[in-house]
Amino acid sequence: MDLQNDIVVRGKSYEMPFSKGVLARSLTAAGLKPSIAYRIAWDIYEMLKKENVKVIDKTDLRRRVYYYLISKNYDEVAKKYLLWRMVLGRRPIVILIGGASGVGTSTIAFEIASRLGISSVIGTDSIREVMRKVISRELIPTLYESSYTAWRVLRDDEENKYIKGFERHSEAVLTGVEGVIDRCLVEGQSVILEGTHLVPTLLKDKYLENAHVIFIVLTIYNEKLHKMRFYARGRVSSRPTERYLKHFKIIRLINDYMVETAKKRGIPVVENIKISETVEKCLNIITERLKTMIELEGLSEEDMLEEEA
Repeated sequence: MDLQNDIVVRGKSYEMPFSKGVLARSLTAAGLKPSIAYRIAWDIYEMLKKENVKVIDKTDLRRRVYYYLISKNYDEVAKKYLLWRMVLGRRPIVILIGGASGVGTSTIAFEIASRLGISSVIGTDSIREVMRKVISRELIPTLYESSYTAWRVLRDDEENKYIKGFERHSEAVLTGVEGVIDRCLVEGQSVILEGTHLVPTLLKDKYLENAHVIFIVLTIYNEKLHKMRFYARGRVSSRPTERYLKHFKIIRLINDYMVETAKKRGIPVVENIKISETVEKCLNIITERLKTMIELEGLSEEDMLEEEA
């Protein structure tokens, strides 16, 4: 990290060295290209040095960056920057990135976390493993299967068994997911949750209707491209490629089901072809939701400039 020890940024209960890298990351999240973001961060640093500033309040720094962006005709970037800094500084947000196996929920979640400075990214597979430690196979046998093999332990040969098995597998994991969401909202901690188990029709309405919870579903519409993702992933990880390909038809059914149910619940669906484009689309969706949150609170841009971080 690029830390400058001669300028200190003071928050309400902390102090930290000014960092051009951290500021540039914030500007990149607001929509600037990394090269331009870093140049502006350097300009802000040089401006503070020229004024012989040794300590600057975080609110004052936010104001300076905002008006500097406006002066350079980056009006939309300035608005996004102000929104992100104010919201992430004072309000918890929970971002849910769902999608079938292989569509890239983990990759996109970590990219968004990096852009927004959110330190906590939790995969639903990890929550599933924890729940396996406390819930026996006899009690919930579907929990001990994969999302695409859970149908094998259904007691009845039900119609649409692949989706039924997937739903029952996901229901148990969602109990843990909802616990994580509740804790983060109570403690004021932002988090990104990602994984196959984030099923639009199974998550309770109180979460879908919460302005602080933002749900996005990823997909890959082209079957051939989806299958190629498993080959590519197999070259860089220990995940069993052949196992996924063996159950690829079921994974595609789950993919279609996730997309269909997301659209029914009004949850945005983003096709993940190119990582950079997917991240930008997701950030735009998140930004619009945050605008709604701020509008509901009745805050103006001036209010956001004045509010302490």
